Amino acid sequence: MTPADLGARARLDAAFAREERRGLMLAAAARSAAVVFIIGWTALVNPERGLAYAWIAGTASFFLVTGIAQLALYRRRLGPALAPYVFIAVDCLVLAAVLILPNPFAAAPVPVPLPFRYANFLFFFVLLMQMTFSFRPSLLLWTGACGAGAWTLAFLWVRSQPGVITDPDAYFDPSFLSVLKYQYEIVLFLLVSAGLALLVRRSRGLVAERAEAERERSNLARYFSPKVVDVLAERDEPLGRVRRQAVGVLFADLVGFTTLAEDMTPEEVMALLRAFHGRMEDEVFRHGGCLEKFIGDALLATFGVPDVGPRDATDALACARGMLTALASWNREREGLGLAPLRMGVGLHYGQVVLGDIGSERSMAFATVGDTINVASRLQSLTRDLDASIVASGALVATVEREAADVALPQGLASRGAHTLRGRDTAIEVWAE
Repeated sequence: MTPADLGARARLDAAFAREERRGLMLAAAARSAAVVFIIGWTALVNPERGLAYAWIAGTASFFLVTGIAQLALYRRRLGPALAPYVFIAVDCLVLAAVLILPNPFAAAPVPVPLPFRYANFLFFFVLLMQMTFSFRPSLLLWTGACGAGAWTLAFLWVRSQPGVITDPDAYFDPSFLSVLKYQYEIVLFLLVSAGLALLVRRSRGLVAERAEAERERSNLARYFSPKVVDVLAERDEPLGRVRRQAVGVLFADLVGFTTLAEDMTPEEVMALLRAFHGRMEDEVFRHGGCLEKFIGDALLATFGVPDVGPRDATDALACARGMLTALASWNREREGLGLAPLRMGVGLHYGQVVLGDIGSERSMAFATVGDTINVASRLQSLTRDLDASIVASGALVATVEREAADVALPQGLASRGAHTLRGRDTAIEVWAE
């Protein structure tokens, strides 16, 4: 795994740990509510009264007290990691004892094996229900083991008592203890606990996959507009293979930023850059562009990535106009605060680039490379010499006219003839406004 993957996994594990704690709190609350209901229900249906019922209510209240204690511990983060396992082991042992040991205040004593004929074992499923809230498979398996173990100890204790009969032929004898019923209860309880553990594990896996998908989607959202992200998220290979294709390229830069930053504090410089980047990013995404990178006070955006569209050059020019409009609006805000207005130069070009992931296994980034990118950067630098806000190549203007997506859009651009850009031997036609 890369460091980024390990970091994401650590964050996911921490999120699971938080949810497990919340689940344990919910489980303790649900268990307490269930105990209160059982106490009330027992008062209505149980024939015992007086001290005999007080014994029943008192033993049931033990689980209410321990449930409230668990809730308090989990809420205050006081319990150790093994606390839930200790609590469930104690609960299972006490529950088995309560269900099997005779009531000392009962009006008529009952044979020791008789409680095994009732549906008493169903109360263990309340504990299993409680642990399901924990969202922890190991705790469900532990509950199954503890419940089966406690009930087995109770069964062995009853079987060891004098006069107990296990012969199936003596089924109607009050001293009969059914081995088959005990086996059914244990097997079903273990199967249900194992099934719930698998279900919770699968749920955790689905949550992890969903979190990974959302992380990948968030990474895509750093570069692409929300509309493009929706398209990419549906693909098995979002960005596709490394390839060459024609795209519109926009390179924007603040004019005189270095001089301006000399009289600003570091905090003011970063605040200015964040405000500038945020406004320009909005325009790039609004026009369906791909935000390649921020380079100090400059930014690079491409249009027609990852897929070529019918108006990539048009969107690049429209985005440049939108960015200048956003800058003008921001300047009005700045002037109202007594701050100097900002100027920006934008270079636009259209041509072939190479698309793909660059970097190493530890750190990778999607990028477009090629001469087209360099030309857009040189055109942006030419805005100072031509005293223009936008300088576009003849290739981009010709493509905008060919796309015919917005006939009025090129108006305002005027041809400035052929210029030889720095680092190039041949001149290219330049348009500016």
